[in-house]
Amino acid sequence: MQVTALDERYKLSESRDYEVKVAFLQLAIPTGCKCYFNEVEKCLKQVGRMKYLRPLYSSLAKSSSEEKMLAQRIFSEAQEFYHPIARSVAEAILSKHS
Repeated sequence: MQVTALDERYKLSESRDYEVKVAFLQLAIPTGCKCYFNEVEKCLKQVGRMKYLRPLYSSLAKSSSEEKMLAQRIFSEAQEFYHPIARSVAEAILSKHS
């Protein structure tokens, strides 16, 4: 899988730069590669900025039912840590694609 090879070479999923990490995870989510689910979850629980939440929740919500269920579970666990506006945007993304 090209995404996995890219990550093995450049360690993008381990990047401390959230611009890089989120961009990579956005590419990885639609591939259905479950090996990145943990990184997606950690990212959504550690960073509450809309700039990073929106693309990750959107990618999860547009993918298979398994990714949608993952997004719902992460959101239910992390929503209290999000700013109210970020929470409402993430909710809207998830309900739009449910």
